[in-house]
Amino acid sequence: MEVDHSTRLQAGGVSTRTKPRKPFSFWRLALVIPEVLCASVLALLIVFLVISVFSRYAMDLGLPWSDELARLLFAWIVLVGFAIAVRHRANVGVDWLVSKLPHGARHMVGVAQDVIVLAFSVFFTWEAWVTVGFSLMQRMPALDVTIAWLYGSAVAAGVLMIIYAVANLIDSLRGRTPSSHFEISSETAHAE
Repeated sequence: MEVDHSTRLQAGGVSTRTKPRKPFSFWRLALVIPEVLCASVLALLIVFLVISVFSRYAMDLGLPWSDELARLLFAWIVLVGFAIAVRHRANVGVDWLVSKLPHGARHMVGVAQDVIVLAFSVFFTWEAWVTVGFSLMQRMPALDVTIAWLYGSAVAAGVLMIIYAVANLIDSLRGRTPSSHFEISSETAHAE
């Protein structure tokens, strides 16, 4: 007798189907964790800013460290969000010329774009690392922490951009790229 491994017996002998589990994926984890952290930091920033504005205008009590903390959290959200946009291929681009190319040439342009994004990510990460090295001696006066915490967001974003650029390049080389904007826009233009 063959047993279906996707069913499970509950109390009382009733069987239910369970969804098969997807295998652990480093790429999925490398995308989900920064997205959750960005959303959490954004929620924290909103709560913090509401409290800061309320205390400043309703209770006439200014918090001297509030501007620095807001700047620090905002830098982390923006730069890590920029890295997430790299993975989702949400780069700003003008596709008019690329949409006029044949399919094979569009694929080559996509691969070249991924190589350029990877090269930029490596350069960005290196320069951010150098900047963090210089900023270790400076301190944020109100928070009394090193300003490297602010510039460290660029290093974290750079490392994520490298990981995501490599994943995008692998996807492009294997032909698993999502349909791009120029393919969608050229199809809608021909339909009209």
